[in-house]
Amino acid sequence: MNETKNKANIYVIAKGAGVSVATVSRFFNRKSLVKKSTRLKILDVCKKYNYKPSRVASAITTKKTKSVALLVPSLKDPTFGELVSGVEFALSENGYCLNIFNTRQSIDKEMEIIDIIDNRIIDGVIVSGVYGSKEDKIFISEMLRRKIPCILVDRYIPGANIPYVASNDRLGGEIAAKFLLENNHKRIGIISYDTKVHIFKERVEGFISILNKDKLKEEFILEVPIKFGKIEEYIYKHEDELLKSRATAIFTVADTIAIFLIRFLLENGFKVPDEISVIGYDDIFYSKFMFPRLSTIHHDMFKLGKVVGENLIYKLENGKFKKRKQVIDPTLVIRDSVRKV
Repeated sequence: MNETKNKANIYVIAKGAGVSVATVSRFFNRKSLVKKSTRLKILDVCKKYNYKPSRVASAITTKKTKSVALLVPSLKDPTFGELVSGVEFALSENGYCLNIFNTRQSIDKEMEIIDIIDNRIIDGVIVSGVYGSKEDKIFISEMLRRKIPCILVDRYIPGANIPYVASNDRLGGEIAAKFLLENNHKRIGIISYDTKVHIFKERVEGFISILNKDKLKEEFILEVPIKFGKIEEYIYKHEDELLKSRATAIFTVADTIAIFLIRFLLENGFKVPDEISVIGYDDIFYSKFMFPRLSTIHHDMFKLGKVVGENLIYKLENGKFKKRKQVIDPTLVIRDSVRKV
């Protein structure tokens, strides 16, 4: 078998599949450009010869590794699992491989990754920054200084000329507030992750702007540390404030907060939504299976990942980004955790 493998090359594969060398090359580099029936023929011949193209040889010739790095703030947060899936889908469809880096919501960790990326000869970088602010701008600037194409996803840095794909988080907050007001809630609390993270700041500001239009003020605003494991600890730390609140509804900037909050309320004898309504944000996989099923704002992380992956590939293969700014609007998902007062 090894002897057969050694004899195989792109010309042998092309002849065996009855296609041109250019078609085989496209298959290995951009599968999506080759029709399915032809792909199957090429795969059959590759299996026959146990043939796999050498990425090392290709990199030496083209000066490209067909590798992309993705930085995410936390692999514990289920929303980033969807983002990874979307990016991986776009890359694999086009013959690229994905390197994932978990910054653990640390700017210091983010900066440590710079040299690792450089040493691996990564073609391009997708960044979901820790804050989406000036701290992340240092990382982006260093990537650009080293001439490594870079694009942000689910984060953007206001005032910086850096390409990004993001959700309209302010609109999402507005949609959540309008939904609660339509259900006659007037006393509303807010629980957010650290609003130093730009997307959460946008969600809260969008929500409050709608309350203010109705001449309402939030009952309370609590900020949970961005460390994923701190949610439950923080809620119990502020249990007196929550239990004594007059709020009939609570908006949370993430479903992960809403899930812990609902459990906390149920454990303390509150009926959700009969006594307190809860609306989340993200529409993570688990939100439709919990009890009560969570009303939330759908934040399509898979789509964000797919779009940003395709945009970076376009940059790598055409020398420029297809679009420098792409914003995807969130939508309302009505389930069972909000009732009409």
